[in-house]
Amino acid sequence: MAALRANAGLNSSSDELQAQTRIAGMRSTLEQYQAQMASAKAQLAVLTGVQPEAIAAPPAELAEQPVSLKNIDYQSIPLVLAAENLRQSAQYGVEKTKAQYWPTLSIQGGKTRYQTSDRSYWDDQLQLNVNAPLYQGGAVSAQVQQAEGQQKISASQVEQAKLDVLQRASVAYANWTGARGREEAGLAQSESAHKTRDVYQNEYKLGKRSLNDLLTVEQDVFQAQSAEINASYDGWVAAVNYAAAVNNLIPLAGIKQGLYNDLPDLK
Repeated sequence: MAALRANAGLNSSSDELQAQTRIAGMRSTLEQYQAQMASAKAQLAVLTGVQPEAIAAPPAELAEQPVSLKNIDYQSIPLVLAAENLRQSAQYGVEKTKAQYWPTLSIQGGKTRYQTSDRSYWDDQLQLNVNAPLYQGGAVSAQVQQAEGQQKISASQVEQAKLDVLQRASVAYANWTGARGREEAGLAQSESAHKTRDVYQNEYKLGKRSLNDLLTVEQDVFQAQSAEINASYDGWVAAVNYAAAVNNLIPLAGIKQGLYNDLPDLK
């Protein structure tokens, strides 16, 4: 269009040069985006072992997942469960160490058969052994204190694990909320830019606008659309991060979890 108008004497040749420069810049940007897409597909193929021919839309359940920072089920999160298991193990260690204060009892039994030329008989024996720690120089007390110290450390690790989960969930939720706001703003900006472009196109046909004005508003449309797409992407990433933080990502993917709950309790 710029070349035709320049040849007809309606515009200067500089408009054509500006258009060519803008086209070259957009082609370069397109190549960058295509390279990023190819890189993302390659990473996906490595993770899944499948070369995707098409990319499916994110599941709607991801955006509709319940969000509540006050009601996080920490007992279903592996990080917290691992810390809780360590705390219970430390508690058992304290109880085991304290048991050294008490005497231990053991019973030993024996049965021996004797046989002589005159007669044969059985000799039954039952022996009760008592082992009491009368004095060990404070060794048991020191071991108990050490075990209790380990228990306190394990308890603090449980709280730290919960804090880490809450922090990740809070950051993801904040990013999710911010992305939604930016997406709405980008949509409004895109609609406004499209209306402005339509007006500029009509004015350009009437000779009231230069090609540079038309290219500028076209770039505004592209930037508004890019901002909306980027905000949508950030929102999906934040939704995934939130689901992962609260251990809700696997159920959303339809994968059964918690197989250990199907095993019998051996206590």
